[in-house]
Amino acid sequence: MFIRKVKNSSGNTAIQVIRKTGRKNRIIKHIGTARTPLEIQQLKAIAQKFIDNERIKSGVLSLFDTRYQENELDELLQRLTFTQAFDTLTYRFLRYFYETIGFSEVKDECFADLVITRIASPASKRKTRDILEQKFGRSYSLTGIYRSLRRSFTDNYKETIEQVIYNFAKLNLHEEITVLFFDVTTLYFEAFDEDEVRKNGFSKEYRHNQPQIVVALTVTTSGIPLTMKMFEGDTFEGHTMLPCIEEARDKFALDNIIVVADAAMLSEDNLEKLEVKQLKYIVGARLGNISHQLFEKITASLPKEDKACMRLPLENDRIMLVGYSEKRAAKDRHDREKQIQKAKETLAKPQSVVRRYKFISSKGKGQFKLNQKLIEKAEKLEGIKGYITNAQELKDEEIIEKYTELWQVEKSFRMSKSDLKARPVFHTLRESIEAHLLIVFTALAVSRYIEDISKMSITRVADILSQVKEIMVEDKVSGQKSSKYTNLNEEALRLAKLANIDWVT
Repeated sequence: MFIRKVKNSSGNTAIQVIRKTGRKNRIIKHIGTARTPLEIQQLKAIAQKFIDNERIKSGVLSLFDTRYQENELDELLQRLTFTQAFDTLTYRFLRYFYETIGFSEVKDECFADLVITRIASPASKRKTRDILEQKFGRSYSLTGIYRSLRRSFTDNYKETIEQVIYNFAKLNLHEEITVLFFDVTTLYFEAFDEDEVRKNGFSKEYRHNQPQIVVALTVTTSGIPLTMKMFEGDTFEGHTMLPCIEEARDKFALDNIIVVADAAMLSEDNLEKLEVKQLKYIVGARLGNISHQLFEKITASLPKEDKACMRLPLENDRIMLVGYSEKRAAKDRHDREKQIQKAKETLAKPQSVVRRYKFISSKGKGQFKLNQKLIEKAEKLEGIKGYITNAQELKDEEIIEKYTELWQVEKSFRMSKSDLKARPVFHTLRESIEAHLLIVFTALAVSRYIEDISKMSITRVADILSQVKEIMVEDKVSGQKSSKYTNLNEEALRLAKLANIDWVT
């Protein structure tokens, strides 16, 4: 119960005692109407006395009842020490979903806590140790953390974790693994020296002077990461697909799967290897690199109507499907005009042409011009997207839909880099690097499932949960300890219920 002051139309102030029930306020007693500040003060005193009496009748005692003298309250509070504030709700929530997926099959408490902290507050291993103790009340030595990292490598936790994810996706998400989405990224190191694993290569993060590793990921239709594989930093990304897909297929006995990958995986060698292994695939086509004859046929024959499609036969029982989208055309047009404007601004200052611009070509030493042919080619391709596949039995819309879902793996990589801060990597030993990636991979699986259940980003979920603290209280005289949770808002309460947490008050 609380006291509310309400101004009426005549300018006087009504004093009421209110009780909040659910999300609504209900008037318990109208105390009176005051015309002066003195009357307001007197009516508030009557209201407070009414509240105190109601509490006494109900057996509820409050430290703030008016029958307590102010100095008595202060003396009582002086006996108490508020020792710490823990993010217990965050920990219990993330631990619930970690165990729901089945990762508790990995019998390693430290590994579980490293995964949970990677989601809640990603940091270096040294900082993670402090976060575990300060936020979650979980104490580990730095040696103990690194010992867990070594165990995860030597005891091959990766094998167990990938199997757990597959079982969960199949049994709990009722997902038949018929499509695997594949992509590759690079993770750089805060170092400049190479070794047998960390090598300079083509960096997607423009860190060409720093060693890196290449990480490949396969993801299910629901967005859950299924397998992960690390390669040396100078590995050509086109050479990573087949080993990963074969490993996933053999491990989970996946029959009749369709591999979906972007145009970076498109090479004759890759397609032939997939076909030899009797694998179906859908990969993005680089329409800018096709023959002039095929280019003219596509741009002249494909209707510029939304969702229009056209199939073109290729060698080795493959087809190229091209489709037109009005939405894509608008974006392509905007991008093209923006790039042309940038090129013109650059040409106005020739000395600023220090890197390659899409629509600028050289016409001699230190001289440049607009590449009009490339501009015209880009204009003809506006709104057109191409796909190469050997799954000819699929309908046009099925091919496009499956390829469009490739965003799932792209999102997973974005999450691992931004939300889970997979890079930069500070480890040097291969076993530590693999262990770090496995923690991120496991955290990614938990995060993607939480996002699916909560319909919120994992960043938003972590932010909401972190606002609820468990305050630890100790009586300095008796030594007794207790705790109290700060109030949950509606969003935190909803999240707590998702994890079957009903003991937070």
